[in-house]
Amino acid sequence: MSTPQKSTPTPNTEPDRAEQLAAIVGSVPGVDELYPARPVLVGIVKDVIGALTQKPSAPELVAVTESTAGVTASVSIGVEDVDAATEVCRRVYDTIEEYFVAAGDPAVSAIEVTVARIG
Repeated sequence: MSTPQKSTPTPNTEPDRAEQLAAIVGSVPGVDELYPARPVLVGIVKDVIGALTQKPSAPELVAVTESTAGVTASVSIGVEDVDAATEVCRRVYDTIEEYFVAAGDPAVSAIEVTVARIG
């Protein structure tokens, strides 16, 4: 009898991919700032662990998580008031999706774009 596989997301161990996505998203027209993608509490815990291990980490601007269902990307952006937030979010979503397609990722389970600030 085989054991069922869990679908628990695990953080991606490739910081380069998250950094690449942050640079790409930052260049999308209408995006004027990126904010940490992880909740504040997660950031605080990472800061405390970084201080204890003397290995501080930079805030993760694009969170990339992999699970058996596929890859998930989360980003929180500031939007200029020139463009509508909906249009900017669509451009960010499309840009992230194109990145994963070009990278050959087999399944994208979710792309989460949050507007943290307008104007």
